[in-house]
Amino acid sequence: MNGPREAESESLLLKRDGSSYTEEAAGGVAGDELTEMDYVDADVSVLSQFHEDALAQAGFGLFQYFLFLVLGLGLAADSIEVFVIAYVLPSAERELCMDDTRKGWLAAISFLGMMIGGLVWGNLGDKLGRRRTLVSALTTNAVFAVATAFMPTYGLMLLTRLGSGIGVGGSLPIVFTYYGEFLVKRHRGRHLSWLLTFWGIGGLFTALMAWLMITQPNAEGLGTRLSSWRVFLVVCSTPALLTIFGLFFLPESPRYLLECGQDVEAMYVYQKVFRINHKQSDEYPLSEMELPARPTPGASGGCLSDALEAFETFWGSFMQILWPPYTGMTSVLLVVWTTTAFGFYGMSIWFPEQLRHLEAEKDGSQEILVVNRNLTQGRLEGLVEDRRYERVNFINYTFEDTTLSRCMFDECAFENTVFRRVRSSKTFFIRSTFKNVDFERTDLYAFRFIDCKFKNSTFRHTVEEGCGLDLDLTNDLSDIFTENLIAQAAIIPGNIVSSFILDRFGRVRTMVTSLFLASASAFFIWFLDTRTTVIAFEALFNFISISGWNAVDVITTESYPATLRSTGYGFLSAISRLAAILGNLTFARFISVSRALPVLTTATVLIVGALASLKLKETKDALM
Repeated sequence: MNGPREAESESLLLKRDGSSYTEEAAGGVAGDELTEMDYVDADVSVLSQFHEDALAQAGFGLFQYFLFLVLGLGLAADSIEVFVIAYVLPSAERELCMDDTRKGWLAAISFLGMMIGGLVWGNLGDKLGRRRTLVSALTTNAVFAVATAFMPTYGLMLLTRLGSGIGVGGSLPIVFTYYGEFLVKRHRGRHLSWLLTFWGIGGLFTALMAWLMITQPNAEGLGTRLSSWRVFLVVCSTPALLTIFGLFFLPESPRYLLECGQDVEAMYVYQKVFRINHKQSDEYPLSEMELPARPTPGASGGCLSDALEAFETFWGSFMQILWPPYTGMTSVLLVVWTTTAFGFYGMSIWFPEQLRHLEAEKDGSQEILVVNRNLTQGRLEGLVEDRRYERVNFINYTFEDTTLSRCMFDECAFENTVFRRVRSSKTFFIRSTFKNVDFERTDLYAFRFIDCKFKNSTFRHTVEEGCGLDLDLTNDLSDIFTENLIAQAAIIPGNIVSSFILDRFGRVRTMVTSLFLASASAFFIWFLDTRTTVIAFEALFNFISISGWNAVDVITTESYPATLRSTGYGFLSAISRLAAILGNLTFARFISVSRALPVLTTATVLIVGALASLKLKETKDALM
């Protein structure tokens, strides 16, 4: 062998001809984990061989379960970052005065931040260590996520959402790399697939917290001076905070330590894993004396020196994954990641947009029309929506504690009428007359009256106009909750299914099958004419496509050597975030055009991803 870095540049796939790296591993003291032990091969890094044998000796048990829980919460923070904004916007748009363009930027800025974070933290994970980098990334996420809840203006909120996205962008590449390096190859696919269950759990957590804290009628304020959506943002930062706390009880990845030449520290980690998993057993059978001989690494200059070196070699790492021998593999993975993200996130925005489109059609067909009527000594209170009054006379009438939503008063006459504590949305008075009308504590501003005439009418204590946007006051968050709850719940059984097939059928076959089925299912979009069918198909689409996502995540983790593992993963996940933004923008425009566009686009991009994945080498026998 040359140096460890040169060795790591070679293939990590096994040929299964030879013997176990360590004599103890061949002796079978580790039980079932050694029935498929790794074998020394000229094409395989000796460090990878030793690491696999050392993990097998340490066993699988309580340590991995605790690591699974801690890192799972970190992965949940990623999905929370994706879904949280959908619940915040309907409330925050009124408080921060956001039009559609601003809301679009607030949603997109998180993906932009996650793209930057994937590049930065993924690279640093190979330079500064998995654990240290993950702590830094999630601390950044938690600080900015909590700060977002207290931002008084749109600009500041946009800035903190960017910071939060940058922080959580490091969770995906580091979590998979970190957890994968504590798993032997025999069950790695299964356990990494189970880890992805937390992504769905994060979506469920977000939906449930939104239902408890925002959608309830008495939720506003929650006993504090903060709006309920602001408290909701603070609560949604708890998974990241819990992950940071848990990481203080976990060691650095021994595979990273071996690569850095920190052999004693690596052996200490193996021994710690062994002690936790075998509380009643003998001493750990391996020692640093059995580590492969190699050049002694240079002394570390400390944290500051390590950080400076990391930034100096930042771009060099990206060049390595783009140049031979990784050019072809990275290119294929890039196609798979971008097509999968474009199709999946594009459809994730199309489903709620289609639901809103169907709801708008329903509201339009159910509009109540009142024509040529005299209404006297009556009273309107509560929510009044989707009504059109034409040539109606309101005499001695009272509108009190009323919310007028999407109402139109055309050529109407109001006489001796009172508007008291009235809120309005998408409501207009056209060519109407007002005689002896009293407006008290209303938000009926001048732009709502078009070609109207007033006589002896007064406006008292008009609610402050604020930004002047005509926002919809009747957004039903419970609808968003129901849709997301069902969609995210479908991911969990999909993860369970994929956990059983990834190791049995292989990563590539699982990926191809999942993407092909998801592509074929897109043609059912033609039949989505009701709310029920849209939600049911969204759940089915998520169930099918999640196996493809799992395979992509696992094969990416296993394809790169230890020195480039989180860099490669971070680069690919970052580009996929850009594809997600493009997917969101593209599919959002399909609603008003034709249903054929989402069908053909989804089917095409996913089948391209499936065909590209056929070019990938199977990695289920790869060593870490």
